Amino acid sequence: MPTITVNIPQTTFVASGEPNTNYSFYPLLNIGADPNFQNCTGLLKIPLPQLSVLTVDSARLNLAVITKSGTNPSPIVVNRVTSDYDTNTVTYTTQPPFAPTQYQYDVGTADLYTTIHIDITGIVNEWLGGSQNFGIALANSDGITEVQFATNNIGYEPYFPTLTITYTESPFTATGLNFSYAQLANIIEQLIIYYPANTMTVFTRGLVAASVTGTPYQLYKSSAGTYGAIFILTDAGQQEAIPLNAITAVYTGDGTVYNPSITYLPPPEEFTPGFDTNLITSYYEYLPPDTDVTIYAGSNITASGTIYKNEYGLIVLSDAEGNTPIFIPVNNINVVLPVFHTGALQQTRRSRVLIEPGKQPEDLV
Repeated sequence: MPTITVNIPQTTFVASGEPNTNYSFYPLLNIGADPNFQNCTGLLKIPLPQLSVLTVDSARLNLAVITKSGTNPSPIVVNRVTSDYDTNTVTYTTQPPFAPTQYQYDVGTADLYTTIHIDITGIVNEWLGGSQNFGIALANSDGITEVQFATNNIGYEPYFPTLTITYTESPFTATGLNFSYAQLANIIEQLIIYYPANTMTVFTRGLVAASVTGTPYQLYKSSAGTYGAIFILTDAGQQEAIPLNAITAVYTGDGTVYNPSITYLPPPEEFTPGFDTNLITSYYEYLPPDTDVTIYAGSNITASGTIYKNEYGLIVLSDAEGNTPIFIPVNNINVVLPVFHTGALQQTRRSRVLIEPGKQPEDLV
């Protein structure tokens, strides 16, 4: 069964002692009774990966315990948030409503500086089944003790809050084609989270509308869908809807840097045999990271740079520092011109990343 772990960057807590202050910048997630902040509730928005299944076998919330007051266990209760909010602005006064669930973890002194694992499988399956995902609220029901969990702001990646999901594929979801689109959907969902204000360019396989530029808005999923299939940008109020099968590349914009929190779907334990499987596994094995390439995709798109990431179904071009990444699904690639560096040639690697319409292979040969 495949397992995927996703980072949870959108976290904050609200405090009754500071009812109009937002704490999304804080390195710790305060839960319970604090002598200064008073009653504190943690809020986490959890970005689900775009899985090709409607239920998962398990979902574990992983939290690093930094401090805990008192000697008795602190009962941390998981609540399901029932309306939307912004982790960057929410306060105790404006906090969203939430409903209790059956999930709880009693944090003891032995848990200090370890990562605890809270089972929230039922909540995740409700979200996959169509319930709105507004995240979770963590509360301490004893009214006496306090627990502080690490957030991404602590700056130490092993302590970052994460969600680990294990699921079982059906033979259909394990096809190479279906997996590659699920991988692309998974990445787009994270690009919306990590680069929400960027002006992105989505390149397509068409001669008309070969590139579409705008701010990421939504990955639209139908009521019957298992993952989103239409990437929507906005430009001056106009929505621009692009189906995943038309996308040849996604450029996150000038000046951007690859976010190391981005995660990829693991491949199925066994792909369904077929040409689509042969193709995505061939790209994965043929093009190792650090290979300089020029890629021709769609009807007239040219991208060049160094392979920064090569995952099943998707290639990322960038430079060694992850600048100006370009995300390229392999299904719409026409031609690849690789340069396999060995020995002294290692010193001549490309430092630029470029994508544009119009060039043909013979222009660069």
